[in-house]
Formats: sequence, structure tokens, C-alpha cells
Amino acid sequence: MADADQKAHPPHPYRNFFIFAAVLLLLAAAWGIWWILVGSQRVRTNDAYVQGNIVPVQAQTEGTIRRVYVEDTEYVHAGALLASVQGDRSYLALKASEAALGRTVRELRREFAQVQRLRHTLAAQTAEYAKLADNLARYRRAQASGAVAAIQITDTQADMQVLRAQMGATRAQLAAALALVGNTTLDDNPLVRAAVAQLERAYVAWARRDLRAPVSGYVAERHAYPGLRIHPGQPLFSVVPLQTLWVVANVKETEMAGVQPGDPVRLTSYYYGDSVVYHGFVEGLVPGAGSAFSILPPENATGNYIHIVERVPVRISLPPKALARHPLRPGLSMVARIDTGGQRRHSVLLPLTKTPVHGYETRIYGHELQEAKKLARTIIAQNSG
Repeated sequence: MADADQKAHPPHPYRNFFIFAAVLLLLAAAWGIWWILVGSQRVRTNDAYVQGNIVPVQAQTEGTIRRVYVEDTEYVHAGALLASVQGDRSYLALKASEAALGRTVRELRREFAQVQRLRHTLAAQTAEYAKLADNLARYRRAQASGAVAAIQITDTQADMQVLRAQMGATRAQLAAALALVGNTTLDDNPLVRAAVAQLERAYVAWARRDLRAPVSGYVAERHAYPGLRIHPGQPLFSVVPLQTLWVVANVKETEMAGVQPGDPVRLTSYYYGDSVVYHGFVEGLVPGAGSAFSILPPENATGNYIHIVERVPVRISLPPKALARHPLRPGLSMVARIDTGGQRRHSVLLPLTKTPVHGYETRIYGHELQEAKKLARTIIAQNSG
């Protein structure tokens, strides 16, 4: 009976094709709806990398490394000793500047004494000149009665002329002495201040003969070895604090129209895989495409111009708690998915980037200048009499 029904109503030859086409249409419609509502409001890129502060530790003075105390990957606290330098040159320069300051103070003491001596000399000469002038007046009054000889008047006039010349020379010497010490003391005299500045420079160079970590972090790029002759500015270590990291995602310019500060970002790393997800947000947009900051920027005004879609670096935050659970390293690759469908509250010209304190400040050099000033005051006091 069933066979008879099948023969009476045979299956449509395109039935399976219609079913398959209907499924495809439903899938396409579902994908289109998803794209309109969700997919078009997301920007995804795997051209994203972890960034962080790589703090260089450079030689501050000339010398020879005596000992190295740390190795790559070690964690050090701010102020920790990384390497010690044989500071003979800086020590000798410091002692020379100490002697120069003491000599300057003593020489100025002599100039101050010279000013006092010249003032007394000028006062004595002025009094002597007044005496001669008074005698000359009395001689002239007595000359009419013959009580004073003419030769005595002539001699007095000659003595006054000589004394005037001597007073002029004394005034010139006094002016020369006042040019060095006038309206100053041993503490604020320019010569002393210059010698103090030289002493402070020498003290700072001597105090920085040893290399210390400016911030807390992990040691990397060690280029210091015992016996190595170093010069100021030579890189010897790097210290990398891993508590403050961020991601720079390079997004195509054709997808940047909807990206704004504050947009939430879903981040995954190749280091941990998709099992670890970081939830950050767009902090700001770098003010220029990557090619604008390259060493050799492109020159597009040429005949063989080829258009290339540029990428704009976008700074994305990394939550500190997530970094504590799953640490990252600068340079690691990331996959960033930016959700641009949220409420627009921030302009691209108003970034949300904030500068933290950790890793952006060092205080290991704060006491050096105070110690140098203290040493200078001691030397001045010892040589000021």
C-alpha cells in the first residue's frame, strides 16, 4: 500500500536543494542582522603589542667597573646597587675642587683685608692732606709779616701735590679691590659661588660613581662587566617595572572612524591563549599614523606612488589586577577587539591617559646636592678664619 502511495506521489527532485537554499538564506540573514547590530560596531586587530617603561641605567661618571651585583631577570628595588665603579678620577676631582674652594675663600679674605687697609690708608692720607692744607693757609697769612719763608710755602704745596697723587693711587687700588669683594660676603661672593658650584658638580660625580636602580623592576640588557672602562651616558642596564603596562593596537585607518577614548576593549595574548582575557579600554589615540614617526618617513609626492592603508596606534589600558594574576612582558603580541557601539562620551581630542607615580619617579638622587652644599659650608667655615 505504501509503495503504491509513493508511486502515486513521487518526491520533488529539487526538494533538498530548496531546503539547503533556505538554510543558507536564514544563515545569511542571521549573519547580516548580527553584523548590523554587533559586528559593524567592533574593530579587531592582531597588530597589537604590550608596551611598558624600559628604564635605562647609564654611567654617570667616568671610571672602571669593579664589581657587578645583579644579573638579568633579577628583581631590584629602587636604589639597589647594580654595580660599583672604581672612582679614583672622581675622588681626585672632588679633592681638587675642595682645595680650590678653600683657596678661593682665603684669597678673598685677603681681598677683604686689603679693602680695609686701603680705606684706612686713604683716611690717613686725607687727614694728612687736610693738615697740610691748614698749614698752607696759616703760612700764607703769616707770610705778610715775614714770619714764614716763601720756601716753606712752596714745600707745603709740593707735599700736597704728592699726597694728592698718592690718594689717587690709593683710590684706584681700593676700587680694584672692591671690584672683587664689594657688596658681598664670603658666602655670596661670585668667586666663592663659582667654586662651590664646581665642588657640587665634583661631589655629584663622585656620589654617582656607583650604579643604582632608579626604579623598582626587573633587570634586563646587562652590559656591565668587571674591568670595563665606562664613560658618562654609556648604557649598562635596563630596569623594567611590570606593574604598569599598556597595549598599543595599530588599527587600520579605514576602521578608525568609530574608535574613541573610553571604548571597552577585549584583549587576549598569544602568551596565554584565549583562556585568559583582559578587559581594558581605549585611553587615547596617538596623534599620527605610524609612518609619521618613522626614522625615514615616506615621500608620497613621487611618480611611483603606491597607496598603502595606514595604521593608527591606539593606546589601551591593562588592568593592574589582571596583570598581577597573569603577568605580561613588553613586546608580547596581543589580539584587541574594540567595541565601538557604546555611548559616545569622549572626544578623540580628550584622551583618558593618566600618568601613574610608580615607574615615573625616582628619588635616589635627591640627597646628593644637599650633601654637597653641606660639605661646601664646612669648607668655607674652615677657611674663613
